[in-house]
Amino acid sequence: MAARPKLIISDVDGTLIDHSEVMATDFKRLARMIKEHNIPFTLASGRCYSELKPFISSLNIDLPIIANNGAGAYRREETLWGYHMNSLHVRAAIEYADKLDMVIIMGNGIVERAYRHNAYIQNQIDRFKRYNHFHIPLEEEWEQLNLQKLLIIDPQQNGRIQQIIDLLEPYRDQLHIVQYDDRSIDIMPQHCNKSTGMIALADKLNINVSDIMTIGDAKNDLEMIKLAGIGVAVGNAVEELKVQANYICQHGYVLGVIEALEKFYVNRNECE
Repeated sequence: MAARPKLIISDVDGTLIDHSEVMATDFKRLARMIKEHNIPFTLASGRCYSELKPFISSLNIDLPIIANNGAGAYRREETLWGYHMNSLHVRAAIEYADKLDMVIIMGNGIVERAYRHNAYIQNQIDRFKRYNHFHIPLEEEWEQLNLQKLLIIDPQQNGRIQQIIDLLEPYRDQLHIVQYDDRSIDIMPQHCNKSTGMIALADKLNINVSDIMTIGDAKNDLEMIKLAGIGVAVGNAVEELKVQANYICQHGYVLGVIEALEKFYVNRNECE
């Protein structure tokens, strides 16, 4: 792709922000750059819509954003699409994970709730004011439970997360599972990932995916990095992503995003 990208899609966690989740001074620099150069910039994240609002506001994003790893998309409170899984397919995995004292976060697309309170959840509440609502479904709720994304984390031991994946095996054709490490997985409806979200968004905006630049750091960014016209890995990205990227930033996190925007948009002639 020689010309400027017509759309730039960035991941959030590990890309725009580090584990502190602080929007640093360089975040304001990014916001100014986007505004000054009228950059068509948006987000694709594993977060639900409500968790993305601070980033949408800080960066003055008016384009649709992709949430829950492609399972949903939103623009100005409007739901553009939203896919949900059969909650009965994941019930046994949820209940077994709970018996092992794992962390279970259930998202309906807009908001996320913790299944049960524990030390990990309290830490998230104290640090980020997140997951301070809880919900253990009643028997009669399970069949109609509105699940767009499920996050399961084992804060205690490496390797036990495989037991949860094994319980989901009968429904692998109906689910999309992303394993980040030996302790955590994301579960979405079938065929929902950031690249399917990118394709749907490109269709809505009437552009080609080859005209899109994507920026990420983690395994759930792989599909969109591979499919986009330009796939960018920030400097702190996992090696698996760097191997697939067209460009690897020298800088990590938001400085890497700024670097990519300067290289492929700001300093690139529109008519090249």
